[in-house]
Amino acid sequence: MLNPRSRPDKTIIEGRPIFVRINGTLPDISTLGSEEKSERAAEIKKGQGTSTNTSCSIYAEIEKGQKIFHLLVDVGQGIVRSIEKSASELALSTFIPDALLITHSHDDHIKELPMLVEKFNEDYESRRKNLMIFCTMECRDQIIKKFPQLTQKTGNNNGVSFNIVQPDETFQVGPFSVLALLADHGDNSFPGSVIHIVKLLDKKIIVGWDFLSLPNVNENLLWKPDLLLLGTQTYNPHPETGMICVSDAYDLVRRWNAKECYIVHYSGLNDFEEASNQWFRGPVKPMTTDELQSAINSHLQATGDNGKFRMTVAQEGMVWTGKEDQRHEEGSHIGKVLEIESLQKYILKIENVDTDHKLKLIVEDTVNRFNFEFVRPVKDGNSDDILYAEGEKGMMAKGPQLRMEIVRAESQNESSTIRIRVSKGVKKDVFKDDIYVNNTDAQRLRGFIKENFASRIN
Repeated sequence: MLNPRSRPDKTIIEGRPIFVRINGTLPDISTLGSEEKSERAAEIKKGQGTSTNTSCSIYAEIEKGQKIFHLLVDVGQGIVRSIEKSASELALSTFIPDALLITHSHDDHIKELPMLVEKFNEDYESRRKNLMIFCTMECRDQIIKKFPQLTQKTGNNNGVSFNIVQPDETFQVGPFSVLALLADHGDNSFPGSVIHIVKLLDKKIIVGWDFLSLPNVNENLLWKPDLLLLGTQTYNPHPETGMICVSDAYDLVRRWNAKECYIVHYSGLNDFEEASNQWFRGPVKPMTTDELQSAINSHLQATGDNGKFRMTVAQEGMVWTGKEDQRHEEGSHIGKVLEIESLQKYILKIENVDTDHKLKLIVEDTVNRFNFEFVRPVKDGNSDDILYAEGEKGMMAKGPQLRMEIVRAESQNESSTIRIRVSKGVKKDVFKDDIYVNNTDAQRLRGFIKENFASRIN
């Protein structure tokens, strides 16, 4: 088990079980262009003075008011200075991380690793311990080739301990559960590049920078992150950069149902190529932070997604604390309409149309949308966990009937299940699936059924 650091009782993030600091947002500085050619480059030069590559720190409070765990993701140029600054900003006793995740071995993600190791060894609390580094085997080999001096610091209490990550296998880093997914970072990328899914309790954070595609990925794993970090080199598609663009990010935010997304790693230099096309109506130059944010806001408004999804152009020092869960208290009023987002690919919307004694059910995934209407909905006579409804009678036939059951989790650490079957007769299923939800949403559905429907008379 990795040992956490202590911190003072009072900080700006007190009471948050998990929070994220953006340590830097920039790509390889050579991709920004000159100040004369790029407004983005001029903005960076004027505003920051130094150039800080893309990185974040994920913190977990593991003893209320006393101890936190610091998980650093990538350590490119400027990151050591940035996390040193974070210690005073967040009232942390030390900036030294407890562990380091590395996505891949490009310089803009590992350049200051030797510096961090030296800082780690100088830190009093770190003596007789190693800096725990988590990366793929290919990435580890590439790092050692680039920084051969680190081989002298590996071993028992010598400064560095490499922990080999197997893609698609979950591993534990302190209080965090982490899953690495293989990433295609383009033709110029070394093998072993990954993105990370980091979980703590019911919170999910996807650190998804520096990828062009995710080969053979199960997108259920990416569904409904609390925070999605996306690296976008350009606004328009330019696969030669080895990365997605902002336009791709719009699609991923919707497909993965990410309510909050931070955009990092933006350069925009390749967007000049679209200027030669007189019919092109998108951005044709590198944009400043404000210009990029304005373009994103305009897109979300035009597509009707404004308010449903939030996309923010991240800046160094920005802190995400997440939103508080809206807990359903026993006996509290829910109303006639309930919307639930599952832990995988579904969104459910249930409406009690009591004026017509009808029930409307919408089940939506990343591809399909099912709209059902039923009549005479009733709950089970012995349980608030089961709901029945009959099919509507049409001109030629009767519609499908509904049976919905909430299967309670056996423990607080497990998810609950909403078991839905929409069927005609005994054998023909129109829709049938188990939908996994957190226990709070299962409790909300149970309250909705209890509040809105009479019991079935057996």
